[in-house]
Amino acid sequence: MKKLAWAAVMLPLSFGAFAEKGGFESGETPPPQHKEDAGYKGSEDTGQTPVTLIKDFRQGGYATLEGYIVKKIKGDTYQFRDSSGTIRIDAPKATFKGKKFDSEDKIRVSGKVYGKGDSAHMKVTRIDEP
Repeated sequence: MKKLAWAAVMLPLSFGAFAEKGGFESGETPPPQHKEDAGYKGSEDTGQTPVTLIKDFRQGGYATLEGYIVKKIKGDTYQFRDSSGTIRIDAPKATFKGKKFDSEDKIRVSGKVYGKGDSAHMKVTRIDEP
C-alpha cells in the first residue's frame, strides 16, 4: 500500500521530465540564406587575417585574406587590398576556377605567406567569394 501511495505522489512530478523538447526536428525550416552568418566558418578566431599582420607573418604560414584585387602587376602577380593595406599576391590562373573578378568584387584568398615587411607576398592556393 505504501508503494502505491508513493507512486501516486511521484507520478505527477515526473511528467515534467518527459515533456522537455530538444534535439533535431526535420519538420522545421532553416532560416533564409540572407539571415545566415555568411563568411565565417568555424570559430571567430579562425577568420581572415588583415594585410598589416601578413607583413610580419611567419614564412610558409597559411593565411586567409578578404578584400579586393586592385590591379594586375604582371603574369600571375596581382595587388590585393583590404581595409588595412595592400600586399602582392601570386595567383595562378587555376586558382580562379574559371571565374572572372573585377576590382569591385570582394573575394577571399587563401595561401602561404613568404617574405617580411614590404617584400611580403602570398602564394594563393584558393580564391572564393566570401
